Amino acid sequence: MKGMEFSVLGASVSGFGVSGWSAFCARLAGQVPGESNDLPPTSLLSARERRRSPGTVRLSLAVAEAACTQASLDPAEPRAVFASAMGDLEITDYMCATLAEAPEHLSPTRFHNSVHNAASGYWSIGARARGDITAISAHADSACLGLTESVLRLVESPDPVLLVCYDLAASSPIRDVWPAEHPFAAALVIAGPDHSGAMARLRLDTGQSPGGPSILPDGLEQLARDNPAGRLLEVLALVADPPAAESCDLRPERGPAVRIARIRR
Repeated sequence: MKGMEFSVLGASVSGFGVSGWSAFCARLAGQVPGESNDLPPTSLLSARERRRSPGTVRLSLAVAEAACTQASLDPAEPRAVFASAMGDLEITDYMCATLAEAPEHLSPTRFHNSVHNAASGYWSIGARARGDITAISAHADSACLGLTESVLRLVESPDPVLLVCYDLAASSPIRDVWPAEHPFAAALVIAGPDHSGAMARLRLDTGQSPGGPSILPDGLEQLARDNPAGRLLEVLALVADPPAAESCDLRPERGPAVRIARIRR
């Protein structure tokens, strides 16, 4: 796939102590965000539902709603792609430990929330989404695949697509196979290249040779290496005003490299 152009209408991040678009842009410019910059909890779920929902849901829905707000979109409107490498690691750890020690004590609610598409399911209900919603996983390449999948949706229609990439920190024995120290989520609302009111216009090309070093400053680059969902930070850095660079390369562990370039109009 070569030369797929698209517009970015909204963006948000949460994690690494950098939550919200303005905090990310400040960090990208070398500034230190304020002490309290957490995104507000999603308004799409009631307080009771938020208390009962797992960490992946609270994390991903907050950034998804913030990106839609920035794009001036009703959350029900865009199609959506939710991409996560490992799903809810907190519940996975709980279920493995409970099944090994006292399986009769397994919580039906936590079992219900253990499925990989729990976050996208909560979004479809809370946002009353009308369009197609997909949940995908490609281990450490989930952010790259999620972005590619979202851009391909624009072939069918130039109408907005919401991309949400998220993963939790690992704990207990899972840390041996998934050594993420911090939870992270990022969201983009994209649309066809001629959409009005775009924050930026980008082009996606596949089949590229792996490019140069990360375009992120040292602090953010280290954070992006910690959690594979953080690979989307380089794309966000192209959307910032001013952008951190003219292009970046997403280097998946499997499959062709993906180059994202900012289009100057």
